[in-house]
Amino acid sequence: MLLSQLANGFKMVGKDVDVKGITYNSKKVKPGDLFIALKGRNTDGHLFVEEAVKNGAVALMVQEEKDYPVPYIYVENTRKYLGIIAARFFDNPSQKLKTIGVTGTNGKTTTTFMIREMLEAQGEKTGLLGTIYYCIGNNCVEAGRTTPESSDIQEFMYKALQEGAKYFIMEVSSAGIEEYRIEGTHFYVGCFTNFSREHMEYHGTMENYLKAKLKLFQIYKPEFAVINLDDPYSKYFLEATKEPLTFGIKENASLKAEIVKTGLDGSIVNLYGVINERNLYIPLPGKFNVYNFLCAALVLHTLNKAQNLKELAINIKPVPGRFQKVDNNCGINVFIDYAHTPEAMRNLLENVKQFRKGRIITVFGAGGDRDPGKRPLFGQISEELSDIQIITSDNPRSEPPERIIQDILSGMKGDRAKVIPDRREAIFTAIKLAEKDDIVLIIGKGHENYQEIKGVRYPFSDYDVALEALKEKGCLQ
Repeated sequence: MLLSQLANGFKMVGKDVDVKGITYNSKKVKPGDLFIALKGRNTDGHLFVEEAVKNGAVALMVQEEKDYPVPYIYVENTRKYLGIIAARFFDNPSQKLKTIGVTGTNGKTTTTFMIREMLEAQGEKTGLLGTIYYCIGNNCVEAGRTTPESSDIQEFMYKALQEGAKYFIMEVSSAGIEEYRIEGTHFYVGCFTNFSREHMEYHGTMENYLKAKLKLFQIYKPEFAVINLDDPYSKYFLEATKEPLTFGIKENASLKAEIVKTGLDGSIVNLYGVINERNLYIPLPGKFNVYNFLCAALVLHTLNKAQNLKELAINIKPVPGRFQKVDNNCGINVFIDYAHTPEAMRNLLENVKQFRKGRIITVFGAGGDRDPGKRPLFGQISEELSDIQIITSDNPRSEPPERIIQDILSGMKGDRAKVIPDRREAIFTAIKLAEKDDIVLIIGKGHENYQEIKGVRYPFSDYDVALEALKEKGCLQ
């Protein structure tokens, strides 16, 4: 594609050249590429222009005007316009796909998995970008971050389209919105799952965090909006949309669920509204998964793919690290869950409390270099809703684990909690203490296969460590 075609509407300096690729990494530049000089928090791409040109860049996109050795496009903010340029280069793939964006504090990953699995069950090849995997059909790789850089999104959509996908589902994080990573993307459906305290270290205030989430609907204007009507913040999202489709359990929504039965193996619900089904089985436990399913079902409705929903729901599989059961033959209910917000922890504990037969044992910490205001809330909620609390390390990052643990303890009234900073030892202790019918919840890291300490990611999996502990206890065949 010619540089002048990419530069349409922007200032272009120098002769027209043929552009064969786009990259913002000077080390990955190939001959014929357009190099985008991004300004980040820690680095400035303008410092690597010389290296990019040396590696074969034939043109640049910059936000600093000066003499460059190759033609360039000048914009006021390269990060803001990277997605638009990339969308042009890849021929606007999101307009040829039915693209679904899911935002909210909790539930994004499970909801996107549910949508994907129910579409794939109908023979529809689907693209997915999220916290755990990036997938095209059944070909999945481990995710880098929830919402990748905008040009990576456009390239991945293009690949999905080339491989025969009709649908593309992505988790849309608040940071991804604020950093323009969804620029150039046209959303057919936008979904709001719920809203609660998170990412204060990034946004500063709840108001800023809410404003970021709302931008998916206010700025990117999806053709359909799917909103959780039961969430206290839903009014802001309803105001930001025209003719939204709503879902809920309490309110008179477009799609309402009545929970007939719920347990550790899932829920049976009746659906009323735009979809009517009786005794539909959702094979993932918890009321929060009923909400996730309602959101996914409404998305399928907008795509005219919600027929035979009862049969489609059976195809939903457990999501790694999302209330994931660790099977054993001792009758101990061991679950791994990613809950890393106070609201997610409360939802998790309130749900398991409904069908407990024994004690609830929680193993948790809190992430370092993240909102410290969440830490005492974790302590308070765990003390209120579980019988035994074991406080340990999560990803301490650059902070001393002991300081994080003290912050958690500050939210607790009693002194019953056990403090075991070594996460492996903490998990082993919980499983040693557990008896038949007890519920052990290992909370905070979910699917992660590492523990980040002082800038180093050490291999660590809550699931694998739980298996080791169960094996040592004689609970695995």
